[in-house]
Amino acid sequence: MEWFSNWWTALDAVEQVLYCVAIPSSLFLIVQAILIIVGGDFGGDSGGLDMGDLGDGFDYASGAKDFGAASMLSIQGVASFFCAASWGALLLYQAGIPLVFALIAALLAGLAVMFAIAKMMLYLGRLAHCGTLEVQNLIGSSGTVYLKIPPHGKGKGKVTVQTSERLVEFEAVSKSEEVIPNNAPVKVIDIMGENILVVEAAT
Repeated sequence: MEWFSNWWTALDAVEQVLYCVAIPSSLFLIVQAILIIVGGDFGGDSGGLDMGDLGDGFDYASGAKDFGAASMLSIQGVASFFCAASWGALLLYQAGIPLVFALIAALLAGLAVMFAIAKMMLYLGRLAHCGTLEVQNLIGSSGTVYLKIPPHGKGKGKVTVQTSERLVEFEAVSKSEEVIPNNAPVKVIDIMGENILVVEAAT
């Protein structure tokens, strides 16, 4: 680690402080990005990141819009602010810009990034909410059993339903006391839990 010690001691106090802010905030954002990618769906049963826990001012469960201080001061927003501001100040300072002007420019850049992150998370929340509404709109639609559906309370099967965009596969349960076999036509009568369709045999 001699190279690190030599590099660190060659920095002045301002550069050391800025690096102490820039590196941890960057690592935090990288870890957040990895968790979101690995988690896959937001708030599904696969253990993905729950959008309702992001603290960005958007109620993902109800779809309520609340863009303001809470949106700007989310964990992602604050981390993005420190990341952008510290790296910006560091680059400007090392380029020979006076420290005061470098900090002012970096502050504005950090606020801009913070605002952009808040708007992005709000947009993602709207997408998630729109997806939920689309599934709700399937009530009354017709489908076909893809994997037989056990009697009520005995498990789940799968059905394919034509949405406005494409043919989609969903898990499904039935309130019937009889098995609904493969390829049987069904009708969606309700939505249960995380996009699980409640169906009945079509007459």
